[in-house]
Amino acid sequence: MLELILLRHGETDSNLQGTYVGWTDISLNKKGVLQAEAAAERLAGHRIDRIFSSPLKRAFETAMIVNGNFNLPIEKVDELKERNFGIWENLMYREIQERYPDECAAWTKDWLNYCIPGGESAADAFRRNIRFVDALVQGNASGTFLIVTHLGCIRTIITYLLGMKIEDIWRFSIDNCGITKIMINDEKYAYMTLMNG
Repeated sequence: MLELILLRHGETDSNLQGTYVGWTDISLNKKGVLQAEAAAERLAGHRIDRIFSSPLKRAFETAMIVNGNFNLPIEKVDELKERNFGIWENLMYREIQERYPDECAAWTKDWLNYCIPGGESAADAFRRNIRFVDALVQGNASGTFLIVTHLGCIRTIITYLLGMKIEDIWRFSIDNCGITKIMINDEKYAYMTLMNG
């Protein structure tokens, strides 16, 4: 039996501002640090075999705080980065509409496949995330793995492993430092056992 524990990073100032932040490398704010410490308490006593993290600061800082319980090497994985928002990085939606009306209209028409200039499409990010998931699931029959990453990545992993459509990523709301658990049995059938724990 394989267990994936998905942990969203703690809060950042950009979360509060409502800006699009993908590959912009920002740190946790004070509340985010406290959230990570609380997550570490909730995960204390778990058996964790490996820890994987997005290399972006907000996720890696969260992973380091939680790893105080386990003292394991943290494996940085580029496939676990958030979606790259390109020219829209650090902008609010209204700013995107004002500065890039044509691009925003194209995105609204085809949110899944439209590639943001300088960034990637939702489909590109989805494929990037699941490359890691497929390798992890196919390469491991058992174990408990902690994956510290971002909202979009966690939504992707959930929908993919549960056999849902890519459009179903919007059905999940994941809190900062919310814990989601997915079990995968020997037949590679996945089921969720916890969300936002």
